[in-house]
Amino acid sequence: MKVFENIYAEAYDLLYKTKAYTKECDFIENVISKYKRNAKKILDLGCGTGGHDIILAERGYEVTGVDLSSEMLRIAKKKSAEKKLKINFIKRDIAKINIGKRFDVVISMFAVMGYQINNNMIADVCQKARKHLSKGGLFIFDCWYGPAVLADKPKPVIKEIKLADGKKIVRYTTPVLDAMRHTVDIQFKLRKMEKNKVVDETKETHKMRFMFPQEIKYFLNVAGFEVLKLCPFMRMNKELTVKDWDMTVIAKAV
Repeated sequence: MKVFENIYAEAYDLLYKTKAYTKECDFIENVISKYKRNAKKILDLGCGTGGHDIILAERGYEVTGVDLSSEMLRIAKKKSAEKKLKINFIKRDIAKINIGKRFDVVISMFAVMGYQINNNMIADVCQKARKHLSKGGLFIFDCWYGPAVLADKPKPVIKEIKLADGKKIVRYTTPVLDAMRHTVDIQFKLRKMEKNKVVDETKETHKMRFMFPQEIKYFLNVAGFEVLKLCPFMRMNKELTVKDWDMTVIAKAV
């Protein structure tokens, strides 16, 4: 499955320009402050265009970002270079990485773990995260919370972004739920429009896994983690409910 290429990668930052990267990095630092003081080295699995990495590097962390999309990494490197930041971006499958060094914290944000659509893939990423962590290091990620997905099933969405040159990008999102396999096929169609005419178009299908607390704890325990916290996204002091689509997972390497 090839995702985040062509015009989707180009449009990614525009489509998610309202995403609260700064607040998410504040949350990451709050978790570090609570569970792993003095952490300096961060590994980002599924870094995309570097939204979190750039902010964390600006705050003094030594950051390595890993992603499988060449286009996303090209954009991340360009943004990093413009800010004169030293971030090590690596093109690799996060389930197969072997960087040869250990980190204080591993993060995997924006539901990247959801792209691990079967049990073997989830187990592999958990094991790779543990391999790259020092004892006591943290693994922080978010994913779709299964009970919420089933209670409030995904619906079609249309999003329109106006570009500076007068063109616009329209994204059509059509989800197909597979409750038995705990997955949603998200069918994206992106159109670049100029004066109501289509000048470019791409289609991608992203298969996403949603997860349940018991299975998350199992995969992490087997990989060598202690689960410290499951909570609504960026709300460490709250309990999960069926209204919380996005779940944060915090685990410690043991």
